Amino acid sequence: MVLDSAWLLTQEQQDLPTVKPNASLNVKFDPQTTKLTWDCKENASSGECVLIHKEKGPIKKKVKDSECQCTFQDYSLHGGVTLTVEVHVNQRRLSEMLVYTNPGREGTAAQNFSCVIYDADFMNCSWAKGRAAPDDVQYFLYIRSKKRIERECPRYLKDSGTHVGCHLQDLSGLTSYNYFLVNGTSQETGIQFFDSVLLLKEIEQYNPPDNITVQCNESHCLIRWEKPRTRQQWPNREFQYQLDIQRRRDTSSGRSQLIVVFGDSGNRYNFPKPGSKAKHTVKIRTADARKAHWGAWSQPVEFDSSRATGYSLRFRRSKIN
Repeated sequence: MVLDSAWLLTQEQQDLPTVKPNASLNVKFDPQTTKLTWDCKENASSGECVLIHKEKGPIKKKVKDSECQCTFQDYSLHGGVTLTVEVHVNQRRLSEMLVYTNPGREGTAAQNFSCVIYDADFMNCSWAKGRAAPDDVQYFLYIRSKKRIERECPRYLKDSGTHVGCHLQDLSGLTSYNYFLVNGTSQETGIQFFDSVLLLKEIEQYNPPDNITVQCNESHCLIRWEKPRTRQQWPNREFQYQLDIQRRRDTSSGRSQLIVVFGDSGNRYNFPKPGSKAKHTVKIRTADARKAHWGAWSQPVEFDSSRATGYSLRFRRSKIN
């Protein structure tokens, strides 16, 4: 859908005189391509496009000579944006504004939208019906990569026939960030859309680490592990781990030790050998180094600190179809 400008011609007289008010630029905005276009004027020189976002503030792009368009990167548009174009024509300034609003009845857009990547290869997205959405509303999810490749949800999750989620088993086309759009249809009224730009790194829930091993000697027990497989390959420093070390049969006594270890430490932890000969267990979970959004715990690995013995467990989670 391309919007014609319900435009406001701004008269700016600080530096350059403006042209007469009937010299419209006829600004149009296509939200699907985030492209702003206008009528080319004879003898027009360089100018500027501005997208004013409610959360990001003003985003500016320079316009070269003889260019009559500019394209912005993906931003969420459901809250509305204001766009302006300014060009110089015969050493005079011509400026025009376009206000883009979310079409449809207020309160009909999908709400509580979220997505999570799990097991590195799968993604679930979910949302709820808008508070003012009619009974016959139907929602549709579209995902566009930063390469501008778009696809619709291949497998919807339903509640009483209404799409309220999406399951993806093929994430091969996704890029580091992607644009998510949930629009809707109804015979009763226009449905507003909801959109969001999500970074894959921020929505991935990490598996527990792989190949957890424990080797004990006379002074300490060395716990080692490998970073889990993730959607994108990240160096060790991008992870943090939480270790839960407990004495066997003391899981309810409050003696659990929770230890945070950052990935740049080499994915290892030296556990001082306990004075007692009791057996211990360790389980580990993973999070992004910058955000403690912890994933699931690994299965516990049991070790006997009185013996120099190694234990290992390679974690594998069954896939959800």
